[in-house]
Amino acid sequence: MKLTTLWRFALVFSLTASMFLTSVPAVGHAQTAAIGAKPSEASSYAPALQKIEGKLEARRKELGIPGISLVVVKDGEVIYMKGLGYKDFEKQVPVTADTQFAIGSATKAFTALTALMAQDEGKLSLDDSPKKYLPYFHMYDPETDKAITVRDLLSHSSGLNRTDLAMVTGRLNRAELIEVAAQAKPTAKLREKFQYQNIMFVAAGEVAAAAEKSSWDKLIADRVFKPLGMTNSTRSIADMEKAKDFSFGYDYNFDTKETRRLPFRDIVEVAPAGSINSSARDMAQWLKFVLAGGVAADGKRLVSEKGFDEWTRPQMKIAGKSSYGLGWFIQDWNGNKIVQHGGNIDGFNSLVAMMPEKKLGFVLLTNVSASSLGSDLMPIVWQNILGESKPAGPVAAPATTNSGAAKELIGSYSTPSGNGTVEIRESAGAVTFNIPGQQPYALGEKAKDSYAMSPLPEAYSLKAKRDAAGKIVSVVVAQPEGEFEFKRKDESAVPAKPAIGADELMQKALDAVGGEAAWRKFTTRVTEVDVDLENQGIKATATLYNKAPNKAATETVFTAVGKKIATGFEYFDGTVGEEIYSFAPAEKYTGKRLEDARLGADFYGSLNWKTNFKKIDVTGTAKVGDEEAYVVSFESEMGTPYKEYYSTKTFLLLKREGVVSSSTSSIQIPYTTTFSDYRDVDGIKLPFRSVNVSISNGNIVQTIKSVKHNVPVDDRLFAPRKVN
Repeated sequence: MKLTTLWRFALVFSLTASMFLTSVPAVGHAQTAAIGAKPSEASSYAPALQKIEGKLEARRKELGIPGISLVVVKDGEVIYMKGLGYKDFEKQVPVTADTQFAIGSATKAFTALTALMAQDEGKLSLDDSPKKYLPYFHMYDPETDKAITVRDLLSHSSGLNRTDLAMVTGRLNRAELIEVAAQAKPTAKLREKFQYQNIMFVAAGEVAAAAEKSSWDKLIADRVFKPLGMTNSTRSIADMEKAKDFSFGYDYNFDTKETRRLPFRDIVEVAPAGSINSSARDMAQWLKFVLAGGVAADGKRLVSEKGFDEWTRPQMKIAGKSSYGLGWFIQDWNGNKIVQHGGNIDGFNSLVAMMPEKKLGFVLLTNVSASSLGSDLMPIVWQNILGESKPAGPVAAPATTNSGAAKELIGSYSTPSGNGTVEIRESAGAVTFNIPGQQPYALGEKAKDSYAMSPLPEAYSLKAKRDAAGKIVSVVVAQPEGEFEFKRKDESAVPAKPAIGADELMQKALDAVGGEAAWRKFTTRVTEVDVDLENQGIKATATLYNKAPNKAATETVFTAVGKKIATGFEYFDGTVGEEIYSFAPAEKYTGKRLEDARLGADFYGSLNWKTNFKKIDVTGTAKVGDEEAYVVSFESEMGTPYKEYYSTKTFLLLKREGVVSSSTSSIQIPYTTTFSDYRDVDGIKLPFRSVNVSISNGNIVQTIKSVKHNVPVDDRLFAPRKVN
């Protein structure tokens, strides 16, 4: 069961979003230059704004974004406000400064503000238990349940990983979603580490509404939008569609070069976490309010100075100089405090970013999913508007090539703490920097010993340090949060490569699970599986169909709080494949995803190492739990590379590590799957338990209930279908 694919439904949040270097043929269309700016303000910044717009428009086309809207505020005045591209790509209707876009998780700062207003009025305290306002609120961990506060809900310190799957199904109300979160196992102790959590923000919004004896929707409308003059902002998709000027949402496929309109996702049940829609003109009012320290244009203070300070100061450490406030990320750029928050939802991406001490901020609204454009733009705006001597340079990292210089970096390095290891390795035609739990970052040489880290923005780079003899002794990763040095490990201490070769190991692994003759007896397999998404609070049942030589399909039914909340279907028919879920548009496999599906559907995959992969290498040994294992790397012609770990004693597969790729984003989600409880079934051995771990879904535990071989499986099963 390929539940690793579920990552794309998690309303992906990432500080290091996607970057691409391909182009879209559509010609941009600019509208409403510098509307609202005073002539003196606009003219003094004109050269800088022209540079910003040029880089922004070029990058928009590279990323396949149909349309964007940007507003820049400096010293309380709008100095730039313009739409570029199209709000309706099919009909080529231009974006304007009044076009509404979904702002996604940039909504969270609005929700936090309502809680701070209630605290100013003495109606709640951020250090109260949520149970004081929501009696049904509970957490899985007893200690967390007892000690968690409203502040924890607003600062992502609950100990919960994302529990977004129940949210995106659209089948549960707010109270039920909070109940699902209560059934999710935590991945950390309370306040132990930052973990982005949408449902906790939903709970915070409900707390503020209960304290005010109102609703979140009414609080935002009456207490925020109205006093700020945000007359063209809405709290639901239904209301946005009634507006005179709004954008459709899209995604762009970098394999097929196709722009596809996505259906709107109305997330009214999780509104406090991300349902606001707004325009550049309205968001200018929001920028002015925050940059004025919480004072509206009419001079009225909406939140106390103490409350404003709590809102925009670090509450939860993330890493380096990066922290989370209350609905804001707090970062550092060249010694300046940055207050920012992005948003991502189906078809839309946004960024609100400010440098309060310089009275400078901007809002970027886009109509494509998971764009990196906001993070690309941040240093460009800061450098040009503030007149930094350091040139902004290109927005995107240079295209990565497999250069000899990058190959010199290959090896193992200690983490700055000394307690872990990262690797620089060559894979699939690129040299990549690899941190456990993160996607590989391809290294592209910019200058001697200096490398871009695609797909990260230009603000991230890697530099090699050498000793007096010219030998590389460490690499330094520079990023907005600071510089981090990784010291190279002594290569002489690296264990010798195992004597066993790939051919011999393949044969031993095959013999361990029954041998070729036993596997060749079967032409079909039907497997029933119980699934526990234990960090999501969701259960599922699945039926897997496999048919020789290379057809596969999976039917899945998801349940939570005693309800069926979703169904899913994935298939590969030997040539094409697709994943179809009740809560998202169907997604056809293309590029690497298609190749990975083809390899995964090979009924006799354990027999076909040589034909399926261009390179197989036994690279060493490592521990999997208490067991020693051979580490084997696999590289196919077109798919994503991965590693497998085989027991040195039993030769059974113990673990697989890889990444899930995407055709509409360069974000790759790492996963690890461990296999255990091998049992004999009709003369072969199968692992009856597997645990898939990813940063988006946490632990997914799959337990086989039954396996049937050589039963009739109709070819018509491997085809598109409707799910509900």
